[in-house]
Amino acid sequence: MKAYKYILVAAALVVGASACNNLDLEPKGMLDDGTLFSSEFGVRKYLAGLYNDLPIEDFCYKYASDEKGYGTMNAAGYHVGNVWQALKGYGPTIACETTGRGNEDTAGQWGYWNYDRIREINVMIEKLPLYKDAWDEGRYNEIMAEARFIRAYYYFAMAKRYGGVPIIDKVQDPTLPLEELQVERATEYDTWKFIYADLKFAMENGVSDKTAVTRANRYSAAALMAKAMLWAGSVAKYNQYTGITGPATDAGLMGMDPSDAKEFFQYAYDACKMIGDAGFSLHKGADKEKAYTEIFIENLAGEEDIFVKTFGTHTTTVPWNSTLYSSYDDMVLPKGTNMAQNVGAAIHATWDLVSLYETPAIVDAAGYPVRFNSYDDFWNTDEMEPRCRANFFFSGMTEPVSGTKLDIQQGVFTTLSAKAEDLTPEDNNFIAENCIKEQDPGKTQTVGAYGEVKITGANGIKRNGDEGYSTTGIFVRKYMNYNADPATRVLHGSTQNWKVFRYGEILMDRAEAAYELYLETGNTALRDDAFDCVAQIRDRAGAHAHTFAASPADIGTAKYGFPLDENLQYIRDERKRELCIENQGEWDQRRWRIAHILLEANYWPRTLMPYKVLSEDKYIFLNEVEVYGRRLTFDKRNYYEAIPGDQINKNPKLVRNDGY
Repeated sequence: MKAYKYILVAAALVVGASACNNLDLEPKGMLDDGTLFSSEFGVRKYLAGLYNDLPIEDFCYKYASDEKGYGTMNAAGYHVGNVWQALKGYGPTIACETTGRGNEDTAGQWGYWNYDRIREINVMIEKLPLYKDAWDEGRYNEIMAEARFIRAYYYFAMAKRYGGVPIIDKVQDPTLPLEELQVERATEYDTWKFIYADLKFAMENGVSDKTAVTRANRYSAAALMAKAMLWAGSVAKYNQYTGITGPATDAGLMGMDPSDAKEFFQYAYDACKMIGDAGFSLHKGADKEKAYTEIFIENLAGEEDIFVKTFGTHTTTVPWNSTLYSSYDDMVLPKGTNMAQNVGAAIHATWDLVSLYETPAIVDAAGYPVRFNSYDDFWNTDEMEPRCRANFFFSGMTEPVSGTKLDIQQGVFTTLSAKAEDLTPEDNNFIAENCIKEQDPGKTQTVGAYGEVKITGANGIKRNGDEGYSTTGIFVRKYMNYNADPATRVLHGSTQNWKVFRYGEILMDRAEAAYELYLETGNTALRDDAFDCVAQIRDRAGAHAHTFAASPADIGTAKYGFPLDENLQYIRDERKRELCIENQGEWDQRRWRIAHILLEANYWPRTLMPYKVLSEDKYIFLNEVEVYGRRLTFDKRNYYEAIPGDQINKNPKLVRNDGY
């Protein structure tokens, strides 16, 4: 009788639609490896669960959770954990792009250690060659490239958290002595080079169809290469300035020699260039605001989309429903008819972020709040770049699905003669005498000669609760589904896909890598290429062209304690404008090693609060401290997470990261 080795693919490898539209296959339980690795059916079935659990920081990513951030599914096809609450611990809150209910103590909240999945992908990489005769050479290499892309993604999620990690590239025999199964951590340099090798193979051998964006192809491999190598280059260059020392640092497990930065920046730049040469482009339109909103909702396969994770609705009547779902619209939009129907406004955009864009001034040259004839005059003007309007809802804007004109008024001043700096919550004398506020939205009062006056807007602040209404004066618009049926704006109802990699990010990766290489080499062609990438981004955004400094000043030493020229800072700021609320900013602050400076000593996020001045029949916007006091702190030891204690107990060869 022929002996078979069997592989379990029911519970561990739940078939999901994560990054793959056409993997909707019913679990079959136990399948022999010959069936799995000698047919398209088997390969797709095996990869389905691995795709499903890819550490992609999407709508369901919550930095503090039992699942270590990632929304995964159980054997019954349902998300585990409180995935609908993901926005309450969304990464952008740590970057001060948004504020919300999430825990601001981020220490130990970002862990991720998933060698179970690495073992499963190693099984495929090891077994597939045994059935090579079942495939033509080109398809065999494409499948192997897909597998190595997936392995690189899992390792990338760990490397950016821990630095050097154990490199396990073969299936371990569980019958071996325990000591042989305990693998030491590789150096951080070797860990990144391992990721590089997997992605290089995937770039050279992956599927070449650039429109095949729901599964890994050579261009998604290049996009991950750009992201990962940019991270490695930044760590090599900037980790030296943290001052963290100890056995892990001495052993090369945390940080790398600054001379390694050039190598990694070059890898990142080359990967970006490959994508550009393949013909990807920015999605544009005559209406720049509309075109920018379309990036996150429409199918732009082969244009701006490079790799996409698909989502759908959750149906409890299907026992094995394997569709990934999110609650994004219900958690981000304000409460209201045909808007959020359950929670609403779990995150709120901050002035810290919005002030980076081109907007009208809210304070004049003398320091007084600028008067507007209506709230609309702040955003409905050429002074605000279209990309800003596409990313945020301001008071007076109309939410397109419900048709509701948003009203975020926070209060009124009977009269106003003070400067903006004297209108902070810390100085209440003038406010106590001249400002009227309410505890709830949509309230009116009789105010002397002014009669019945609206005090707070229908979407304005609710001072006895922090969800459903604005606490900053700004709602998030990015990724809001403007094609949604209002009935789907409920928990688990959002169907828009997550753009894992898009060409806008690649241009920002390329700009940063090119400028960093220019600083290393003095090659002005690289500098000019960086400037051109930024120019393309700003043109699509509808923003004014930026003139870079011919002799850039060092603005880093005074602010961060190490050199950073103003052109590079501008490239970083443009990256934040382009990629905000895409779970990028918090990681960028970490790889640049500036988070402990930006979030030093309980930083308070800032707001853009709208008020009416009754005596003038005018409107103002005040930059205030967020009313619920979501203070943020980042300790520099948290640039590296602590190696999980349970893993150290299992494997005493694992060296702890310094600072823990």
